[in-house]
Amino acid sequence: MIQRYTSVFKQNLLAPTTVVLNEGGARSSKSHSICQLFIHKMLSEKNKNFLITRKTLPSLRISAYKMFFEILSKMNLYNVKLHNRTNRTYEYNSNYILFTSLDHPTRIQSTEFNYIWMEEAEEFTFEDFMVLKTRLSGKSNDGKINQLFLTYNPKNENSYINRRVRFHDDVTYIRSTYKDNPFLSESYAKTIESLKSQDKKLYSIYALGEYAEIEGQVYSHIRSTSSFPVTFDETIYGLDFGFNNPTCLLRIGIRDNVYYVTELIYETKLTTADLIHYLAKHKIKNGEPIYADPSSPEKIDEISKHGYNIIPAENAIIGGIDCVKSQTIYTRKSNTNFNNELNEYVWRKDLNGNLLDLPVKYNDHAMDSLRYALFTNKYIHALTNPRIRRI
Repeated sequence: MIQRYTSVFKQNLLAPTTVVLNEGGARSSKSHSICQLFIHKMLSEKNKNFLITRKTLPSLRISAYKMFFEILSKMNLYNVKLHNRTNRTYEYNSNYILFTSLDHPTRIQSTEFNYIWMEEAEEFTFEDFMVLKTRLSGKSNDGKINQLFLTYNPKNENSYINRRVRFHDDVTYIRSTYKDNPFLSESYAKTIESLKSQDKKLYSIYALGEYAEIEGQVYSHIRSTSSFPVTFDETIYGLDFGFNNPTCLLRIGIRDNVYYVTELIYETKLTTADLIHYLAKHKIKNGEPIYADPSSPEKIDEISKHGYNIIPAENAIIGGIDCVKSQTIYTRKSNTNFNNELNEYVWRKDLNGNLLDLPVKYNDHAMDSLRYALFTNKYIHALTNPRIRRI
């Protein structure tokens, strides 16, 4: 059984309404708490249908889907025979749990649910919310109400959640901060608290869980498009190592001096062996340059031994930012983590609110990967490193 419940879990467990909003800052335990809640209900109730969803499938796989089974495994309750990885379902105690995204809507059309969890709910539209609410029609023989749980950071004060959902009668509103998370490391708590001296609005969003309008965006020129070229003149990669923080790998295709970004990896707890496995899975050719975080030379050496053309990146922050700002760059709408970082990557401010020539150091893994790739390739290695083979 779960040995330690969060206070956020207990508030959700006691919520008496159909819709339960969990609004909070970074690492406030809201997602972990809903995982706890769904596992608790899976163990204590029977004949229920659960849906855990996020807007896109890649982002679901590396967040709620992964978290659910990590917690279940720590409780020694995971049974591989009950887990259908192909369909992303788990069946336990006559309960059925489906993990799917709203970009695969046919998966939910024929199922009625008792409990639904919308992770990163601001990614969805109001129409998505209403579709999911209509699927909250599973039969219940124990007198418990069907419920729709939303978890999200308060990034957009004009979101459908804040304007069209929050103030209805049949809604419970639960707000949390990093201080509500008993599992948070002291080092990460200090990272969040450091935002107070770097950018007060980011501090409001991520530390206090409050709405704030983000200002001073570093890269305002990068645009989203659904149309990428089929072939490229050159393909390069940017890699930022992490473990407790996400490891991020970007594929960047270059066509006619225009850069097209695809997010390949954005995941915590990856070992070097895991990363090498992913490089093979994404079919990265041995000659294609991977410009990597230079602070981990031992990881670079290990990956290089497997035949990959991995190169320590140049890490000049301002020079690298200037390089990125001078290029024409497009991102995909499906680059969820890259796009989130892009919107929140801002310049630091002094005590008087004046912008400084350094970016806020927080949640910048994809931004570092982008800078490593473009700056190193364009100004350092493109002409001087004979190991680079143009594709």
